[in-house]
Amino acid sequence: MDGGEAAVGLNRLATTVGVSASAAYRHFPGGLDELLLAVGDVARAELAERIVLRMSQVTSSRDARTVARRRFRASGQAYVEYVLDQPGLFQVANRHETGSDGDSHPYALLASCIDDLVRTGALPRERRRYAATAAWAAVHGVGLLLTEESLRRLSRTAQDAVLSRTLDTVERGL
Repeated sequence: MDGGEAAVGLNRLATTVGVSASAAYRHFPGGLDELLLAVGDVARAELAERIVLRMSQVTSSRDARTVARRRFRASGQAYVEYVLDQPGLFQVANRHETGSDGDSHPYALLASCIDDLVRTGALPRERRRYAATAAWAAVHGVGLLLTEESLRRLSRTAQDAVLSRTLDTVERGL
């Protein structure tokens, strides 16, 4: 979706799916706010699917710590890839949330990665508190910077290098 929140509208939706405007308004009686919540739910579900897919592609290892670290990095990579690929949907997902995503919420997936780091001994238990929030803030921030600031002019290769360096920093900082 190009244009982010500004591109979402009931009349535009009706035109896109080939129904009357009144049909769109009947489906979303709460109007634009309800539509934005629905779009946000869909976007977060897509983001979560991408994170789960990326984590499932992590190769196994005899060392559980290595696997936990790789899954943690994969979650961050998937998050930023989604931001870069779907900046408009990402914007809506972060501004309009019903709170109904539960264990499949992207933040919950990150928290489970942090828990795995603790479980495997890759992260000391006493450093668990706020670790997911700090990691999320870093990855979310770099994702936004890569789309909204001067960093968006970087090549995809350079963007990947910035992300990798950010993930290195976060992982060492945990």
